[in-house]
Amino acid sequence: MSIRTNSCPCCGGSLLRHIRHAELYWFCQNCWQEVPLLRTASIDAEARKKSNVPSQVIRS
Repeated sequence: MSIRTNSCPCCGGSLLRHIRHAELYWFCQNCWQEVPLLRTASIDAEARKKSNVPSQVIRS
């Protein structure tokens, strides 16, 4: 899945961002599937900086 184009990893269709029960997820209109958020190393590193937790403790 490309972060820049927000395309579906299954079919390549456009994804729409949705929120349900305070959780964010992506939805593909083409294949009608929910696509979970994909975490990246940079997001995890930023979370560690904010929480001051060593990298060995946080696991994806």
